[in-house]
Formats: sequence, structure tokens, C-alpha cells
Amino acid sequence: MKNDRVLKSIVLIQAICMIILALVVVFRVLLPPKADPQTTVDNSQDQEGPASSEEPIAAKVGDEQITAKQLSDELQLQYGDQLLRTLMVRAATRQEAEAYDLSISDTEMNDELEAMMTGYENKEQYYATMKEQLGLTPEGIREDTEYRLLLEKIAVRSVEVTESEIDAYIADNKEQFAPRKQLHLAWIVLATENEADDLLRQLESGEDFALMAKTYSIDTNTADNGGDLGFIEADDPFTDDAILEAANQLSVGEVTGPIEVEQGQAVIQLLETHTEEVLSESRIRNQVKRELALSKLNGLREVENSLLQKYNAEVVPKPSKG
Repeated sequence: MKNDRVLKSIVLIQAICMIILALVVVFRVLLPPKADPQTTVDNSQDQEGPASSEEPIAAKVGDEQITAKQLSDELQLQYGDQLLRTLMVRAATRQEAEAYDLSISDTEMNDELEAMMTGYENKEQYYATMKEQLGLTPEGIREDTEYRLLLEKIAVRSVEVTESEIDAYIADNKEQFAPRKQLHLAWIVLATENEADDLLRQLESGEDFALMAKTYSIDTNTADNGGDLGFIEADDPFTDDAILEAANQLSVGEVTGPIEVEQGQAVIQLLETHTEEVLSESRIRNQVKRELALSKLNGLREVENSLLQKYNAEVVPKPSKG
């Protein structure tokens, strides 16, 4: 689906936000507890000099130091309320799910994870990317996903979706449920069309594509990896139409070009293809029912607020100093 990459980007943004918020807790935990005044006085009697007041250092910039407390305070100021609300919503969601015996099955979880992994070569690549770019573990991803699915299940309990609505949606969106073809591509980008033509002749005479990419490609992002672009969907909206059109005409192992791209002139090779399995009819209908039910809501924020109110959620004021 053309929207899959967009949805993936949204998921990434949400994950980044959660990581930033989690740092508030991390730094609060790392900071040493404040010493009791009386204890400090008593201990100081046995020391030759005053007690050390050094704080953990988070960063240094020239002669200036940024302490862990400064970082923690700033994160707390900017994101603390949002993180606290997230934790409160999760607590209310757990209680509501327990009250109505709601849970997420392995099938539901796996279907959702598969949807989130769209655009990645496989689940290993997805998890590796989440770990490398966002610091998320598979367990953390599953936990976040479970809470979101539980909240959605709570939200749509009283929303009616008829069989005719499901039939109509499937009929109007057949391409959404068709097998999705993915192309594993590599490319070599040259500055001019003449250079690309010359490279094509060398490839046709038996030169190794990956070696030529490492030697001649001006695309620094892929040259060292033999020009490998990874798997992309056959109708990927973020890939040049000219590249997709040419790639869809190739057999595995074939090369073609030159193709004009933003960086210059590209020569591409189709390394392999992959077609994802089609979901069973029952899983498709369940997926559509869920999406239609969610579309009838004004958003999950109202559901969250309702749960917080139902379970008497409140922020406990900090104890006053002094």
C-alpha cells in the first residue's frame, strides 16, 4: 500500500517521542538521592574537609559542564507531564481490560507487527533498525503495541460495523488486499549519461555490479555497500517513478539504464523479488472491521480521558519544601 511508508514514519516519530520521555525517568533514577541534612552534618565531623557536592556530568562544552540534573530537569519541564499522562493511561487501560476480560491474542499481535514491518526486508532488519536508530528492543515494541491494541479494542467495543460496510470497503479497496510485490534493487549513480552508457557496456561484458558500484558510484550512501538499495515496494511512493517503471520490467539479475535521477544518471539491477502472502478472508474482514470502527470515533484521546475519569486518575502534588 502506498500509505504504508507514511504510517511507518508516524510510528517512528511516536517511538522517538516515547524514548525522549523515558529519559526523564532514566535520569531521575541515575541521580543520587539527596542526603539528609542531619546525616550530612554527622558524617562531616569525621572528614577533613567539606563533603563533595559534585554531580554526575552529562556533557561538556568547552569549559562548561552540563550536569545530569540539568538535563533531567529540562526533560521533566518539557516532557514530564506527557510521560506521566502516558503512564496513567496505561494503568487505566490495564484495569479496564481486566474488568472486561479483554486481551490481545498472538494472532492479533503478529498481524499488527507485520503491518508495522512493511517496507523492511524482514523482521530481523526491522528490529535491528529500531534498536540502532531508536534504542527500542523487541520486548519494548511488543509492549507498546499491546497497550495501543488494548486501547483500540476498548474504544470500539460499542461501535457497530455491519457486514455490508465491510463488504463495501473490501470491494472499493481491492488493491489494498492484493499480494504486495517487493523489489530488491541495487544502483550505480554516475554524473553524466555518457559515463552511465560506458558503465552499462562494462556490465554487459561481465563486470561485477557490486564492485563497479563501490568503484564508480557517486551515491555515497550506497556505494560502499555495492549500491544495494534493499527491498522496496513495487509501487513505493518515495522512489522515483522512472526507477520503479524500469525495475518492474526487469528479470532477476538484469540491468538497465541510464535513468535520470536527482543525483545524476542511474544504472539499476534487480537482485531478487518477493511477493507477500495474502491474508485469509477472515483476517482481512477482522482488520477492516477494526479500521472502520476506529474511523467512526473522534479519536482515542477522548477514550483515554474517559478511562482516566472512570478510574479517578489524579496527579499527586509534590510535597512542599521546607
